[in-house]
Amino acid sequence: MWPNGNGMSKFLLLFGCFLSQYLFAQERITALGVQIKPMVPSHFFGTGPLSLSGDSLQATFTHKTGWSGGMVIRKGLTKMWSIESGISMMQRNYQLDFYSRRFGQGGSTRYRFIGYEIPLQALIYVQLGKQIYMNSSAGVSCNFYPSNLLKQGYLQKDTTVVDYSVRTYRARWNQTSIIINYGFEYRSKKSGYYYIGASYNRPLSIIGISDLRLEQNGAGNNLQIPINGSYLTVDLRYFFHEDPERVKKKIKKEGP
Repeated sequence: MWPNGNGMSKFLLLFGCFLSQYLFAQERITALGVQIKPMVPSHFFGTGPLSLSGDSLQATFTHKTGWSGGMVIRKGLTKMWSIESGISMMQRNYQLDFYSRRFGQGGSTRYRFIGYEIPLQALIYVQLGKQIYMNSSAGVSCNFYPSNLLKQGYLQKDTTVVDYSVRTYRARWNQTSIIINYGFEYRSKKSGYYYIGASYNRPLSIIGISDLRLEQNGAGNNLQIPINGSYLTVDLRYFFHEDPERVKKKIKKEGP
């Protein structure tokens, strides 16, 4: 049996209050999550093999698959908008193949470049189903590079030994980059949020220079390789579930 006019008005008022409180609670939810992002080399985004040559040296610099991982925090602002931040560790992996015409020898070495990033992004949602959302985000990231890098070794052909070194110098200890992201997530009421997507991170300038040197008895040649630092990732994230009772208590405490 449907309520009469006054009863219907009270019912609609109560339902509207409940709905607004529910939506407001969703807006204010702060989600804490973890993420792992394999870095994928791409010619299109400028991380394909780079060939260089100097007076006596020639080299091919190749970006290998790296990774980024850490913590992410999401704060809801409205039903459609959130902001995200966090902190992650980045490990870029490189391979350098080289040959010296002066010494008639060549070789290959691998090394890594470590950094940390603190992003700040604005994120917008589009609801595709009851628990499935599409989202995209854009923002900036403050990146930190704690140290330079030295990799050394030697080449030997018959009785001839040639020493080589790769010194990687950071351009600066901190740097800014632009980040964009696109992905999908499944929101479970009991077990948290599951996210898969892709991100592109582009520093505003090169992040460092690798200086290759081959020498014998102190005499040799150098070749410098710029590192642009851009990367494309496949993003895997999990946001921990927040107890609805805790959300209700926070909303009551904070008020409208």
